[in-house]
Amino acid sequence: MSSQQDQASGRQVFRSGGAIILWWVWVALAVAALIDLALQSHGHDAVVMALVVAAVTGALYACALRPRIIADATGITMENPLREYRVRWGGVESVDAPNALRVRCTPAPGAARGKILNSWAVQSSPRADRTSEMRAKRRGLRQQVPAGYGRYPAEAQAALKRSLAESTARQLDERAKRERAAGAAGGQPEARWAWLSIAAMVVPLVALIVAVLA
Repeated sequence: MSSQQDQASGRQVFRSGGAIILWWVWVALAVAALIDLALQSHGHDAVVMALVVAAVTGALYACALRPRIIADATGITMENPLREYRVRWGGVESVDAPNALRVRCTPAPGAARGKILNSWAVQSSPRADRTSEMRAKRRGLRQQVPAGYGRYPAEAQAALKRSLAESTARQLDERAKRERAAGAAGGQPEARWAWLSIAAMVVPLVALIVAVLA
């Protein structure tokens, strides 16, 4: 997981570092494949292969590059492959990460429970959990070597045991609490379709189907 922060505006961006690496590796492969097709292949088969590359590129853009979480002065925006959600700080009840990072929204008037919004950008996996546990164990072993050296406060030890998804969720949850305490505006979450992302997936796929059937 990677994050960017603008201290002046309070804007933070969280996204999967692995997904970004996957995207740029694919872009390099796709460019090489298209150059090879242009130099060595012609006709219908070349068009089909180029559309296959375009379809995979569109899917990876939507599922790998696009997903991110943006926290700014007024709230949280979660950009998923097909949908985008916006929640004002006053409308955030809590943030946690049992599997994927999720935002619990405050209930609407008359409702028993608020909506739960899940993010594609920050997810927890068994492998990530095991990595966090191993890191915490290694830190614990270091503490036991020389008395008085390598001692970590309890809060730091707890942080070492958390996965990246849990750390991100905790950071956003604490910020939401601070913003609510400061009187941040509330309201129900807003949702809209990610039309550019949808087009990036659908248009090449439809063109591929047409080319194959032609």
